[in-house]
Amino acid sequence: MTVLKAETRVIGIDDGGTRRKRRIVVGAVFRGGLWLDGVISTFVDVSISPVGRILGRMVTASKFYKELRYAILHGSMLQSARPSLPLEFNAITRLPTIAILKPRRNRRFDYVAEGKKNAVNFRLPDFSVLCLDVSKEKAMEVFGITCVRGGMPEPVRVAGLIASAANAQKD
Repeated sequence: MTVLKAETRVIGIDDGGTRRKRRIVVGAVFRGGLWLDGVISTFVDVSISPVGRILGRMVTASKFYKELRYAILHGSMLQSARPSLPLEFNAITRLPTIAILKPRRNRRFDYVAEGKKNAVNFRLPDFSVLCLDVSKEKAMEVFGITCVRGGMPEPVRVAGLIASAANAQKD
C-alpha cells in the first residue's frame, strides 16, 4: 500500500448549503490541506440539470484536472439531486470520489453502494461517507491529509465558504 504525499491534489466541491434551485457550485483545489491552488465554479439548476455530469465537465475542463488525485463532494446538492450524482461524477472524471452527507442521510448512499462494485459506504461521527473507487482506509488517509481544522476536509470547507457567499447575493 502506498502512502499519500502530503501535497496530494484534492478538489472539494460544494454549493454552500443553499436551497436555491439555480445555484453556483464551487470547486476548491488544494495541495493537501494547506495550500489553495485554485478555484473553479459553474451554475447548476438542480431541478432540471444532470448535476453529476455538469460537475464532472466542470472538473475535466479545468486546468487542474491532470494533477488531481481525489475529489470530495459535499453540500445540499447531494440531498436534492438524484442519488446517482456521485456515480455520474465519478464516471465522467474517473477520479476516486468521496461524497459526504449528514449522518441521517445514509440511506441514499446505501442505494448507490449496493449497485456499484467499487463502492464503500461508512459512517463517521459527523457525517456519512460514500467512496467510489477508493477504499475506506485510503479515504481515511485522504481525510488525514486534508482535515486541518475540525472534521471537515479543508477543500470542501473552503469551497463551501466561497459558494455560500456567491449564492447569498441577490439576483
